Amino acid sequence: MKWEKFKEFFHESWHNKMQPFIESEDCDLIYAYLKKESGRGKKIAPLSSNVYRCFKETPLTDLKVVMMGMCPYHTLRNDQPVADGLLMGCSTTGKLQPSLEQFYGGLERELYNGLNLKYKKNPDVTYLANQGVLMINAALTTEINKAGSHIAIWEPFIKHFFTCIETEGAPIIFLGKDAAKYKKYVAPFKWTFVTSHPASASYKNTEWDTEGTFGKVNKVLKDNNNFNIMWLDEEAPF
Repeated sequence: MKWEKFKEFFHESWHNKMQPFIESEDCDLIYAYLKKESGRGKKIAPLSSNVYRCFKETPLTDLKVVMMGMCPYHTLRNDQPVADGLLMGCSTTGKLQPSLEQFYGGLERELYNGLNLKYKKNPDVTYLANQGVLMINAALTTEINKAGSHIAIWEPFIKHFFTCIETEGAPIIFLGKDAAKYKKYVAPFKWTFVTSHPASASYKNTEWDTEGTFGKVNKVLKDNNNFNIMWLDEEAPF
């Protein structure tokens, strides 16, 4: 059964939610496309073992926040995909990408008035995933050197994903206008926030403005669950 080949990529708390999609025709179409492109010599990011990594690192039972960008990094470093399966994560190469640096800078300005001296600019965003922040892109794969090339093929999966979490109380943060188009799949009355993607600030050579999004999300979490996300990695040593 096809599910048997896939279930290891998901934390067990997602199994009942994800099995119907993995066994669906929509999933067959995604993998037929990826197989065809790979057969044509196209390089794809992230590594196949990391495609569903966000669902491994963040159990459904621990879900506190969903943060959605558009697509994985489409570049290679030392012949390895920069994308590591988590939104903005670049742990496979260990080199901080400009969009992630902008993300950290924006958080520091919003939450600490730019004066946090204790945090690490970590290429690995697992510290967020392990707090219950699902770090997901609207496309789980992309062709190397062709940003956004797999957006359309993953849309059925993203539609299914939002049905999986429609009864969860987790606020949803959309990074960028393109990602925000997927709000149409979000259940009514859920907390949703839209802000620009940190990459846009890098392109414009400006500082990323969070528009107060992360403080607002923490207020929702505090009011409803008496819980806050530590948005910056303050645990790691310098």
